[in-house]
Amino acid sequence: MYIVGIDFGSVYLKAVLCVLGDDNKEITVLKTFVFDHKSAKKGTLSDMEKAKDVFGRLLEKIKNEFSEPVDMYVISISGENVSSYTGTTTIPLWKQENEERRVKITRSHVKEVINTAKMTAYNKDDKTEIHSVPQEFQIDDQPPTLNPVDMSGIKLKGSVYVIQTDKAHRENLTEILKSVGIDNYRIVFSPLATAESVLDEEDKEGGAIVVSIGDQTTELAVYTSGINRMAKVIPFGSGNITRDLKVVLKTDYRTAEDIKKNEVNVFLKDTDPEKIINIPGSNSVNSDFSEEYVSKIAEARLKEIYEFVMKEVYKGSYQRLIHSPVVITGPGSRIRGAEKLFADMNNSKTVSGTLSAGVKSDFEISDEYYSAIGLVKYAVLNGMLNEDDETENKKGFLKWIKQFISDLV
Repeated sequence: MYIVGIDFGSVYLKAVLCVLGDDNKEITVLKTFVFDHKSAKKGTLSDMEKAKDVFGRLLEKIKNEFSEPVDMYVISISGENVSSYTGTTTIPLWKQENEERRVKITRSHVKEVINTAKMTAYNKDDKTEIHSVPQEFQIDDQPPTLNPVDMSGIKLKGSVYVIQTDKAHRENLTEILKSVGIDNYRIVFSPLATAESVLDEEDKEGGAIVVSIGDQTTELAVYTSGINRMAKVIPFGSGNITRDLKVVLKTDYRTAEDIKKNEVNVFLKDTDPEKIINIPGSNSVNSDFSEEYVSKIAEARLKEIYEFVMKEVYKGSYQRLIHSPVVITGPGSRIRGAEKLFADMNNSKTVSGTLSAGVKSDFEISDEYYSAIGLVKYAVLNGMLNEDDETENKKGFLKWIKQFISDLV
């Protein structure tokens, strides 16, 4: 089975062509593709015509370089208008006509409590669901469990983490896909894909925070007990650092970007007080600046991004997880000192994201394609490839529940 993962970012469209092994588990990356574009801002589509053009160029490139038909496309969705909530509800198991008050829980009970929990805060008028992730269940006053099937009780409490977006946002994306002839597709929220590319099951089980610093946005994903608890997009990225350098150093954007990539060290303790950086093309009276001065500009903005990340972590009461390794990835993570700065601010062990198990290739894969690979991996692991109606995400949700329960039994 041939699958293409398409990471539709704010500045670049990055894609990977993969083949799924006969065991439906191992993913082999065959080719990678990248195109720059100006059809999105902060992860949200802003120009339909330009978006159709870049998707069209990708399909043409795939057709020219690969003779086999593609079975499935997995496309990312992101942006500020993707929101999430946790719905919780309790349903009675005991019916008055039953002589025995305690009832053995079935999969139908699980589906009922999850579907009811989903509706506790779901605005059907202008929102559409992308993902529903079941959380814990609780029977009466017993301890929480991930799998209540075949246990007995009088009432069942359940919660679900729902990721949704504006209907117009999703419709615009699907319109682009239709315009270029893609009808066999699945849509995955970008932070989940990025996390999938750098985490294995042990990481998720033990608890993990993934921070992916893109150009215009920063993604956050949190896992505990093997379950995704939070997935967010923060509307700031490493491009903000470039713009700060451009303004303060009075230079052009390209030069500022080069300075950020090659000269900056945001962990100021590691900067050289004697090192001088010449800023070519600077309109400043003096075009020579110390490494410390230049790095302070970048440090201030990256600190702000990290503070937004930690605000979300604390809001969800997941601060204890910062004592587990925090995984930093994305273009912003390549700035020198990015890992050390996060670790120093939060007293945490911070590591650079590496490609997780289950993916192989005959060539070295750059981390810029991790999110595209994660899209494919997420779709495979969550049983999305065989769903008949993913575009409405209804049948897929029921199948996800069935697989979720069967995996635990």
